[in-house]
Amino acid sequence: MPFAELSGLVAALCWTISSLMAPRLIESMGTFRFNTCRITLAAILLCSISLWRFVSWDTLGDYLPLLILSGVIGIFIGDNCLFSAVNRIGPRRAGILFAMNAPFSILLAWLFLDETLSIVELLCCGVVLIGVMIAILFGKRGQTHAWESTKGSLGLAVSIALIAALCQASGALLAKPALLAGVDPVVASAARVGASALCLLITYRLYFSKRMPQGNTPLQQFPLNLWLRLAVVATIGMVIGMSVLVWGVANADVGLVTTLSATVPVLILPGLWLTTKQRPAPGAWLGALLVVSGAMGIILH
Repeated sequence: MPFAELSGLVAALCWTISSLMAPRLIESMGTFRFNTCRITLAAILLCSISLWRFVSWDTLGDYLPLLILSGVIGIFIGDNCLFSAVNRIGPRRAGILFAMNAPFSILLAWLFLDETLSIVELLCCGVVLIGVMIAILFGKRGQTHAWESTKGSLGLAVSIALIAALCQASGALLAKPALLAGVDPVVASAARVGASALCLLITYRLYFSKRMPQGNTPLQQFPLNLWLRLAVVATIGMVIGMSVLVWGVANADVGLVTTLSATVPVLILPGLWLTTKQRPAPGAWLGALLVVSGAMGIILH
C-alpha cells in the first residue's frame, strides 16, 4: 500500500494522540480557553504554511464566504462542543459519538444535495448507531478511571457530542464546493481554521473573559510546559493530522484514505489502555468495531 494511502491512518493516529492529551489540558484551562488557544496556534501555523502554497486569489475569493461559514460551523461550534463532551464523558465515549458525523454526512447530502439513500447506506447507518449505543451503555463496565466518569448529565453530554458530529458534517459539506473548484486544500483549511480562531478570540474577549470564575488562573500565569503541551496538541491534531489527510486525498484513493481516517474509535482504545492502565471493557471494543465498520461501509459505498 503506498504511503499516500496510509496517510488516512497517520491522520487517525494524530487525532487519537491529540484526543488523549486533551483531557488534562482542558481540566487545567477550561474547555473554551483550551479550544481558543489551540485553534489560534493551529491557525497561525496553517496560515504560515498556506503562504507557500497560495497561487491565485480568484478562485479562493469566490468561495471564501463558504469556507468562513464552514469554519464557523465545523470548527468554532463543532470543536467547542466536541471538547466540551470530552471534558464531560471522556475521550472514548466522545470519540464514539463523534463518529456519527458519517451518517450525518449522508443525511445532509440527501436533504440538501438531492443524493439518494441506498439500502446499504441505511444499513451501515444502523450499524453505526447500534455500535454507539453498545459503546455508551456497556463500554464502561469495570472501568474506574476518571475519564470514564460522567460530569453532569449524561444526556446533555451525548447531545453536545452529537451536535459536534453534526457541525463537523455540515462544515465538510460547506467546504466541498471550494475543494471541487480547485482551491488548495491547505489554503482552504487555513481559511476555515483562521475564521474559527477569529470567532473564538472575539467571543473570548467580549464574553468569556468578563464572566470567568474568580478562581481561574490567568493565561499569563500558566507554566511553560502547559503551553508546550498545548502547542503539541494543536500541531499534531489540527496541523499535521489535517494536512496529512488532505495530502493523501490529493495523491491517493480518496475512499481508502477517508476510511483509514475513520478508525479513531478503535485506535483510541489501546491508547486508553496504555494511558489509564485499565483494559477497555468488551462492550467498548465491540461498539468501536461496529462504529468503524459502519463508517467504512458508508464511506466505501
